[in-house]
Amino acid sequence: MEKIGNLLKQSVKKEIKITRWQEDALEACKKIPDSYKNKASIFRKFKEDSHLAKLALLDCKELNKLYSLYFFKVFNELKKLSTPPP
Repeated sequence: MEKIGNLLKQSVKKEIKITRWQEDALEACKKIPDSYKNKASIFRKFKEDSHLAKLALLDCKELNKLYSLYFFKVFNELKKLSTPPP
């Protein structure tokens, strides 16, 4: 039978790697008051294109429209402008 101290030494906590877009999405969720409804969608937008998501968040802050729906609207408009027509 092993001692409890030995068992505790064996169990090593694994570090979870957090990427930059996840940190940015978390900060955006903290800044947008109604983000609790659409938190997964905000994370998805940051994963899709973090640069455009940052620009959309900046636009929301400048216009003082910190709503998740406005964030999505700005992000989608920026996405349309950045993709070339077929």
